[in-house]
Amino acid sequence: MLNFMERATIFYLKQKGWNNTQIAEFTGHHRDTIARVLKEEIDKKPAKRNRKSAASVFDEQIATWLDQHLPVIRMLELARADKDHPYCGSETAFYDHVRKLRRAQQLPPSQVALRFEGLPGEYLQVDWGEVRDLEFGEKEQTRTRYFFAARLKYSRFMYVSFQTDMREETFLRCLIACFVAIGGVPWVVVTDNMKTAVIGRDISNQPVWNPAYQKVAAEFKFLPEACAPASGNQKGAVENLVKFVKHNFLPGRTFRDDTDLAEQCHQWLNRVNTERESDATGQLPSELLQEEQRKFGALPAQAHDYGFFDCVVVSREAMVSIESNRYSVPAHLVGRALTARLYQDRIELFADAQQVASHKRSRRHNERIVDPAHFEAAFERKPRARVMVYRDWLCSLSPIATAYVRDLCYKRRTDMTQQMSLLYETAQKWKRSDFLAALELAAEQQMYGAEYVVALLSSPHLPPPQLPAQSPLSPPRLFGPSQQEVERDLAVYEEYVANRDSVSGGLGGRS
Repeated sequence: MLNFMERATIFYLKQKGWNNTQIAEFTGHHRDTIARVLKEEIDKKPAKRNRKSAASVFDEQIATWLDQHLPVIRMLELARADKDHPYCGSETAFYDHVRKLRRAQQLPPSQVALRFEGLPGEYLQVDWGEVRDLEFGEKEQTRTRYFFAARLKYSRFMYVSFQTDMREETFLRCLIACFVAIGGVPWVVVTDNMKTAVIGRDISNQPVWNPAYQKVAAEFKFLPEACAPASGNQKGAVENLVKFVKHNFLPGRTFRDDTDLAEQCHQWLNRVNTERESDATGQLPSELLQEEQRKFGALPAQAHDYGFFDCVVVSREAMVSIESNRYSVPAHLVGRALTARLYQDRIELFADAQQVASHKRSRRHNERIVDPAHFEAAFERKPRARVMVYRDWLCSLSPIATAYVRDLCYKRRTDMTQQMSLLYETAQKWKRSDFLAALELAAEQQMYGAEYVVALLSSPHLPPPQLPAQSPLSPPRLFGPSQQEVERDLAVYEEYVANRDSVSGGLGGRS
C-alpha cells in the first residue's frame, strides 16, 4: 500500500502533464497501480490489517510464565521449542507482545509483595546457586560449581559453601555444617521445593518431606518449611544472597583449585559478616548473630559425625545397594528392608533397632564390599563359594595381597581350598598391617603358601613392610638381616630357620 507522500507525488506529476507510463518509470510502480491511485482520493488511508501476532497463540502460556516470573528470554526459548506450533517470528515482536500482556495484567491486592522480619533465632533460609564456566588453574580450565547458600532472617548472617554436586547427602551435610558455623539450630529452616527436601505435595497441597531431610529435622529439632510453588520471593533474603555471591564475590577473582575457592569464599564471608553493615538492618551481621545464638537450639552430639538415614532392601545375594556400591549383610536377612546410616567414613545397617552390619564406606563406583562372615549359613551347602568369597576378600585388602593371592593360586592350584581358608583365618587373627607385611615379605622370598605367612607372623622379628632407604655411599642391599639383626637371639633365629626348612620339606620343595 502506497503511503501519502507517494500518492501525492503521482498526483503532482499527473498535473504536470506526465502520462501514466512516464510516472510508473519515475516512481518504480506498475502503470496499473498508477491508474488505480489516480482514481482514488489523494489522502486515502490504508485499511487496517486484521492479522494477529505470531506470538498471540502463546497468550495463555505467557500468562502462566508471567505468574512464574520467568525471564522473557526464557519464554522465547520455550515458545520456539513448542512441538505443536513453534514460534518463528522475531525476538522484537515477541518481546513487544509480552510487554503488552504484562502491562494489561493487573496485580490484585492479594498478590502485593509483603516484607516481614524474623525473630531472633527463628528463620534460616537456604538455597542453591549455580556457576558455570568457572575458571581454575593456569590452563584456564572451566568447571561448573554449585554453592549452598544460607542466611538468617533476623541477623542477615551469611553462610556459603561451594560443592561439585547438589545431591541429597551434599545438601544435608552443608546444612549441618551451617548449623555448626552459626553455633546452633534455628527454629525454622525454609527451603523451596527442591527434591532433596520436598518430594511432592499431598491432596491438601502440603509438602511431602524427603525422608532423609525429615529425619535430620527430627534429630536436630527444627521445623522444616517450604515456600509455595513458584513463590521463591518467600525466601527473599537468601535469594538476594545468591545474587550477592554471583555479583560481589565471583567477579574479578581467579582460583587455583577447589581448595583455593573455599579459602577465598571463607575470607569473603568473614568480611561481609564482620566488617560490612547489612543494608536491611544497618548493623553488622556478626553482632546480631550473638543475640540470635541465645535463642538457637543446642547442637546434637552427633553433629560432627552424623549418619544420614536411608532405607534399603536386601537382594537375593544378601547385598544392599548404596550409591552404586553393594555391601553385604547376614544371609538370613534376604528380602528384608533395613535402615542404613551413612557416615563420612562408614556405613551401618540396622534391622529394626539391632545393628547387623558395618562397613568401611567406599567412595568409588560399582564396588562389592563383602564381609565373608555374613555368608557362613550359606557356606554349609556351598563349600566352593566359601573359597571364592575368602579369596575375593583377601584380594580386596591391597594390591600386595592381590598379587600374592594370584601367584599362590597359580602355583598351588590343587590345594587352593586349604590355602585360602588358612590365609583368611590368619588374616582374622592378626593386625591388618602385620598381615600385609608378612605377605610382602613372603612374596619377596618367593614363599607361596599360607604356612609361610603363619611362620613369618609367628617370628618376633618380622621386618617392617617397607625397607629403609639406603645411603648412596653404602652398597645396595637385597633383603636380609642387618648386623644388629645378625646379633639377635641365636635361639630364636635357629627356631625360625628350622621351621622354614621343615615346612619346605613337607611341601616337596615347592616355592
